Amino acid sequence: MGRSLPARRDELVTARAASPSAVIGGDVDTGSIVVPQARERMLEIFDRVQRPTEVANTLEGALFSSLWQQQMLFQAMIDTWPRLQKALREVKLAARKAPWQVCGFADRGEKPDAKAEKLAKEVERIVWGMKPDPVRGLKGFEGTVEELAMGYFLGHHVLEPHWKRRADGRVVPVSTLPVPPRYYGYPSMEDGPDRLMLDRAGSMVTTSYEDFPPHRFLIAVNGGHSGHPAHSAPLRVLAGYWLAAIYGLKWFMQFAQLFGIPFRWATYADGDAKAKAELGSMMANMGSQGWAAFKQGVKLEFMDTNKGSGSLAQAELLKLADEQCDIFILGQTLTSSQGERGSQSLGEVHMGVRQELLAGVCDFVGEILTHQFIPAIVAANYGDSVDEMPSMWAKWEEAKDEQALANRDKALGLLDGSMPVDKAWLYERHGVPMPEEGAELFKEKPEPVEVPGIGPDGKPLPGQAGPSKRGSAPRSQEEDEDKDKVEATDAEDAAEMVARMEKLKKDGLLDVDAVAEAMAAVWIEGNVPGDR
Repeated sequence: MGRSLPARRDELVTARAASPSAVIGGDVDTGSIVVPQARERMLEIFDRVQRPTEVANTLEGALFSSLWQQQMLFQAMIDTWPRLQKALREVKLAARKAPWQVCGFADRGEKPDAKAEKLAKEVERIVWGMKPDPVRGLKGFEGTVEELAMGYFLGHHVLEPHWKRRADGRVVPVSTLPVPPRYYGYPSMEDGPDRLMLDRAGSMVTTSYEDFPPHRFLIAVNGGHSGHPAHSAPLRVLAGYWLAAIYGLKWFMQFAQLFGIPFRWATYADGDAKAKAELGSMMANMGSQGWAAFKQGVKLEFMDTNKGSGSLAQAELLKLADEQCDIFILGQTLTSSQGERGSQSLGEVHMGVRQELLAGVCDFVGEILTHQFIPAIVAANYGDSVDEMPSMWAKWEEAKDEQALANRDKALGLLDGSMPVDKAWLYERHGVPMPEEGAELFKEKPEPVEVPGIGPDGKPLPGQAGPSKRGSAPRSQEEDEDKDKVEATDAEDAAEMVARMEKLKKDGLLDVDAVAEAMAAVWIEGNVPGDR
């Protein structure tokens, strides 16, 4: 710690010319690497209604350079399953609104030094300076966080930052663009280590894979288990429930069309073809007209098919799919299943589980920002020699039971000085800003209370005694002398007590107003030790 920052990239002309593609600063003005054309969006057409065998083939094909098909399946699932889209949207919004902070580098237990803080503040200004462009589909910082959070569930998601060189020489990201899945995948027949690679052409069937250029992409890869990332994408486990949702809805709509109105049954005399034709036409119109007229002797019955519709297999499929979606994406929520216990206590448990899951998604996003995005920003302006990188994480304040903290501090003696502690720590513990030196402090001034026998300086007045108890009998001279001695002692004790109380009040540890008023009332009533 404590090392000075390296020279700016705009000052390293020789180094940039020698290696123009090593960092962003060398080729930032050449534009983006991936530039999808308008006509290419037709390549993303994917059938929204698939048979189970087609879904199985898509999931299996992810291991054989067909990662883009799996990604298209996930997009179709989100597009046609409202509950899935809603759950993912909740996660994205929570990640967007998380308290993101850029922190300077520091060893464990230490605080960042001035140079680390300066670099962190500069990176923070750059990050929050990103602007979205909805016309071109470009994302600002908040949109970037949303897209990276989607990568947690999609298994793979790639974004390309767009850079520009400012007038002051800084190279900064202005936005990010989500890269369509046809532009990346895993090589299937090539030698070498297995890794996610870039296909600049986006041809979907290619062997022209290359490694991602350093600092030019943000790559989110996540797996629901320890298998290969191509077949461990979390959303794969919901593919079967997606089929249940779309087919359950289709079957349910067909059932409603067939049996949504009472089934009609009529009889007619044998051989009466004319009556049969008239009866058929009349019954066909009953669904929209609600009336009918038949010849005498015709028998019409209405069959009630809605009994027991609450336990239909189609409805159960829809309910099961939505519950599994909620539990998988959001943990446990009251939108899934309440069970037999009380809703209030169960809701608190479910919200706690949901918050833990959201915190995990934000940690996933923070890892990409800390180890990919921030190093790219620093490399573009200071080169790759900076080891003490800032970090960016979502930091939530821990919930505190303020009453329990105050009770514990009082029991331990932190408030009366029995157990000395650092004052700054005590202020921070209770979330109260510590007053700066010379600051005007707010203290409520108590109204002055006159105490018999006590002067303004808190000392007993000579020859003064507290009032005698009303209704008492006359005393002898010896009794009066003894009483004067007792009252003088009581006055000294009272003065000492008042002084102690004033000190406690000055330290902000005691409100003496109520205590003083009570003492004065007791004194005026004559209930003092000397009168007993």
